Amino acid sequence: MAEVGVKRARIPWLRLLPNVLTTARLGALPVLAVVLWQADGPTSRLGALIFGLVAATDLLDGVLARALRAESRYGRLLDPLADRLLVGVGLVGVILLDRVHWSAPLILIARDVTLVGGFLAMARRGFEMRVDLAGKASSALTMFATAGCILLADGWVEVLMWVAVVMSLVTLARYCLGASRALRSHERGSLSA
Repeated sequence: MAEVGVKRARIPWLRLLPNVLTTARLGALPVLAVVLWQADGPTSRLGALIFGLVAATDLLDGVLARALRAESRYGRLLDPLADRLLVGVGLVGVILLDRVHWSAPLILIARDVTLVGGFLAMARRGFEMRVDLAGKASSALTMFATAGCILLADGWVEVLMWVAVVMSLVTLARYCLGASRALRSHERGSLSA
């Protein structure tokens, strides 16, 4: 009987772990920003290490949330925001390091700001937009390209950054199309009611 009580006591704590990781990821962003700001460039090993560790917690908290059945509204809202902020800080760091032409990181930042704004606007209208597989692949590629640009001064990493730009614009167009369809469908339903 006592053993069952111990197991029950541990489960609620474990179910908080994904949200703790998300919160820790947000807390690490100012540290990353300072390291990238102070780096001499064109690369920063310490910045790349911090970026990589923070990005790894994103994968870990998602796996834990599903494994522990601990998915929450907090996680659904803050996890994508933490991802976008991590990428944003990393991309600003790439600009500060003068690693690639500023337009590539700027396009990626503008795309993310547009997406976050669009997701929030849709949520206010009662539509919950979710990141699809293409969006996750685009985000992973952007994270990888950003980390590569912070760590390496190789030409192939610049090419990868531009591939990430193209993929991010394609996924932005897909999200816009999906939002437009959802709004049109809702309007048709309202008119026929």
